[in-house]
Amino acid sequence: MTLCDAHAHLANLSQKMELMPLFDSAKEAGIRAWLSNALSREDLTCYEKLVQIPELNLLYSAGIHPFWHECDLTLEDIAALAERRSIWAIGEIGLDRANKDHEAMSALFVEQLKLAADYSLPAVLHIVGHQQEAYNLLQKYPLKYLMHGYAGHTSPMQNFLKLDIYFTISERIIRADKRELLLLMLRSGRYLFETDITAEYVLPGEQNPLLRLIDLVEECAQISGIPHDELIQVQAQNYEKLTGVRL
Repeated sequence: MTLCDAHAHLANLSQKMELMPLFDSAKEAGIRAWLSNALSREDLTCYEKLVQIPELNLLYSAGIHPFWHECDLTLEDIAALAERRSIWAIGEIGLDRANKDHEAMSALFVEQLKLAADYSLPAVLHIVGHQQEAYNLLQKYPLKYLMHGYAGHTSPMQNFLKLDIYFTISERIIRADKRELLLLMLRSGRYLFETDITAEYVLPGEQNPLLRLIDLVEECAQISGIPHDELIQVQAQNYEKLTGVRL
């Protein structure tokens, strides 16, 4: 079976660690595919090189984040990437309650959803707060969605499940207070696994943060009682539904 890290910031990680040795040990551990994110023009330069290495099985998305001030991408940048089919999805995009300019944030979210619709691309979502507003907007665009790192309440998630949507499971919902949400995601069958790794998230002395994915899947198996192999098989099927690529 092949594991996929369905949400990472590998270009950002490369600012702190050399990636190829990390990929090599991750591959030995069974992690053989990557869905990574570009949030800056510097990131794009890195991914243009990484995608030339076919054995990495790396696809990347690009978008204007709702609350990451270092993001210097423009709508024109994203449209050009979509036109060239350089990206597998548009994102991460969405709504974040930390952004106080709500009107501008919401308008930018809509513009990027329109781009995804225009180019028939999935969208990678970042939704922190504003769940009902997000759901109302997403209903208007019949796209495939990958909801990254959702850690909200279960009732909004029930709404999101009415869409053609998948969720990434991360360490943030392994906590005991998120147990109901984790089990809902797993029982929905619409999940993949993520590290969300960035340079900032590397722990002191950590040799390979990419290997966190292995522990995450093991913990999900123990908590849910779902066999490890079944978890990996479901995420592989969902990866193919999202990307059109078979692991």
